[in-house]
Amino acid sequence: MNTKTIRKIVTTLLAMLSLSIVICGKANAAQHKQIINGKQVIVHTSPIPVILHRLVPPQYGRHVTQREVSTGHVPQKRVVASNRKRP
Repeated sequence: MNTKTIRKIVTTLLAMLSLSIVICGKANAAQHKQIINGKQVIVHTSPIPVILHRLVPPQYGRHVTQREVSTGHVPQKRVVASNRKRP
């Protein structure tokens, strides 16, 4: 690859990155705490923050969307079974 091709690729990637940062900066979602099934969850009005919190573990509480709460489809914690043999 020559220098012009590399420069075009890098310029295109930087333009796409800066455009996505500008667009995402205007995203707005309200959140509040709620108790569901005896556990505290963080309820978001937009699914985007929920997806991001599920990719990167949240600092506090389980993050769900308002739609999940209203339809009753709040995800439950998974139970991990141990493979350890006990005497």
